[in-house]
Amino acid sequence: MPEKILILTADAGFGHRRAAQAVEAALIERYGESCIVNVVNPIEDPDVPHFLKQAESGYDRMVIEDPGLYLLSYKASDTPPVARAMQDVTAVALHKALVKVVRSHQPDAIISTYPAYTQAVIWVLHEQDSPALNAVVITDLIDVHDLWFHKKASLTFATTHYVYEQALARGLPADRVYLSGLPVHPDIARETRDKETIRLTLGWDPTMTTALIVGSTRSRHTAIIARLLDQSGLDLQLAVVSGGVPEVDEELQHTAWRGAAHIYGKVKNLPEMMHAADFIICKAGGLIVSEALACGLPLILYEALPGQEAGNMRYVVESGAGVWAPGPVGALAAAYAWLTGDRRDLETCQAAARRAGRPRAAQEIAEQVYQRVQKAG
Repeated sequence: MPEKILILTADAGFGHRRAAQAVEAALIERYGESCIVNVVNPIEDPDVPHFLKQAESGYDRMVIEDPGLYLLSYKASDTPPVARAMQDVTAVALHKALVKVVRSHQPDAIISTYPAYTQAVIWVLHEQDSPALNAVVITDLIDVHDLWFHKKASLTFATTHYVYEQALARGLPADRVYLSGLPVHPDIARETRDKETIRLTLGWDPTMTTALIVGSTRSRHTAIIARLLDQSGLDLQLAVVSGGVPEVDEELQHTAWRGAAHIYGKVKNLPEMMHAADFIICKAGGLIVSEALACGLPLILYEALPGQEAGNMRYVVESGAGVWAPGPVGALAAAYAWLTGDRRDLETCQAAARRAGRPRAAQEIAEQVYQRVQKAG
């Protein structure tokens, strides 16, 4: 009989679902028909109270329109007593939905890539007298929120040694914490082509230094940064991904570019572009940072939202894999510093990014979960 693995995720931002999809792909790639994998967002269930649905759907709006309020709420809730109280409240709110999900899928393991689910999962598994493994996959890189840590989780996957030590400091048993890295799609680890070959495939100039600029719905600086670099006089090819923001798309499409510029909206091959670029300019989201590091790509971070993204930025800077250069002018100045002179700083950051990257994180998580389920069975 195939092992049944249920992955619970959410759509507050992009990273939780992308991490879930990475683990799903790794399980299917490694174990094929020996496991059945389903990815579910319990918050979509009609029995979930409106306040939880609103918290998920309103996440982007809050961090863009009122980052100060977001930071205040993040810090106020980031203590063990408050985090536990939030877990209890969320567990009650999610109870009906999770009962239905667990009864429907009868999983041998549940993997959560969203911190609000852990307590609710533990309660439902206990109620149903289920021996299913309950694993938590953390999706931030440093100083993560206390909601991620639960002593009764069967297994907690830490993204970095900072998070690993934080988990132990919160009282999680050492034999239940595994340092895996943040899961990125297995395709990243499989890429063996050199930059020039990938650039030719993408229709880029294979010989030019290439900057990848990636925007998102939470940032409006993409077009400004691209124009500044295009007008900088640097011998540079630009690949600009708007993230599908309509006004940014329109602005990029109507710009009269002086140099080589390749303009995209939403893309499905961002890791391929990362492997083809020399550096990336982006905000400090946990997933894009982890994907870039897994590709050995140094980062210029121009924006970091309060809370977890500030921690992601710290991790990049402290590991030497990139620089903090806030705002469009900061990004331009950082690019100048890297691309003028002997480029030694850029090469140093490239080497550090390769050291910090964990391209096989999803595979490690898949193997740990599957092997433990097999052992328990």
